[in-house]
Amino acid sequence: MDAQEKRFEVTDIASAEWCMEKLAEKAAERQAVEDQYEKMMERYEKWRADSLEKLDADESYFHQLLAPWVEEQTGGKKVNSIKLPSGRVGFHAGPMMYKIGGEKASATNRALLEFVKQSKPDIVETKQSVKWSDLKRMLKPTEDGRAVTDDGEIVPDMTVERGEKKFYVEVEI
Repeated sequence: MDAQEKRFEVTDIASAEWCMEKLAEKAAERQAVEDQYEKMMERYEKWRADSLEKLDADESYFHQLLAPWVEEQTGGKKVNSIKLPSGRVGFHAGPMMYKIGGEKASATNRALLEFVKQSKPDIVETKQSVKWSDLKRMLKPTEDGRAVTDDGEIVPDMTVERGEKKFYVEVEI
């Protein structure tokens, strides 16, 4: 390989600084791409939202035209929908709304939980989990890769490995 084909190498502070300047240029170019992308996405999102808003209004209008007619056609009958050449229209039964103490019933409602604990304890869930972030602060790795708690207890079957170091560059723009 002759002198003209020699690959650039970082050999001193000046050549390292040249690389950093090139990285700063690339970071600025990347930011310009991201800025343009954001502008384009804002424009497309606005177009989409405006278009969907108009479509929603149009669909709502047609639903309002159909609903009274379907109610008239199905009222008092067992059938709650009508098959048309372009599809089916009708009414779905509304969902059951459970309330307890005037509030919507939920799995975490205190009154409901107390009732179920007394009458159906087999369907009460008890969840247990380790507070992993707290435990990690208490663990120390040993030379042989085992984990030891801050009070010296070895955690059975747990091993500790350091991940590979990761190269980074922080460019100031």
